[in-house]
Amino acid sequence: MTYDKLQQSYQEHLIKAGVSQQKAEQAARTLSIKELQLISEIWEDWGNVIAHTKVQASP
Repeated sequence: MTYDKLQQSYQEHLIKAGVSQQKAEQAARTLSIKELQLISEIWEDWGNVIAHTKVQASP
């Protein structure tokens, strides 16, 4: 995946997680391609952990 596509994907994931558009754009621009590649490798696992945590926290 290209740097631009990794940035866009990361930004979209942040927005889906509730981050504002502006902050998501800022965050995506500050990361290197290596950082974005690492995030893309673990994003699904991290999302599953967050979802599991939210389910456990629900009454």
